[in-house]
Amino acid sequence: MFKDGCDMKSVKKNLFTETMKLLTKHAYEIRYVLHEVIDDYNATYNVVCGNKHITTNAAKELDIPLNEIWISELWKPYEKYILFHELREIYYRAKGISRNEAHEKAIQDGFALWENDPLLQKLIKEIKEMDQKTAKKKKKRNK
Repeated sequence: MFKDGCDMKSVKKNLFTETMKLLTKHAYEIRYVLHEVIDDYNATYNVVCGNKHITTNAAKELDIPLNEIWISELWKPYEKYILFHELREIYYRAKGISRNEAHEKAIQDGFALWENDPLLQKLIKEIKEMDQKTAKKKKKRNK
């Protein structure tokens, strides 16, 4: 318990709740797309947050409509983790943090919430495996 009477569980719950409010506040649409469409990326976005247009090169390449977040259908069982991560990344980027730093901060926030969650550990393992397959595929395409 913290000095102010808050416990870590309520702090974590508030972080999750406040982050998920971005969805309704900005009316972002979540689209699960065929993995083949987004296989070079796990998820990406093209949104406006805090009067800033925040997008990725992947979103430009895939021509994602404004205020949409796309996630590979493969990751649907892990929706809360993926969506939380993307929203945290958007939040940090809206605050002026670089894309890479925002990505790292979003990862840290996810670990702060679910550090010992076996489903998150499974997701991390599966994403690493998928990233390795994607890297091999890209290498073959570039030869």
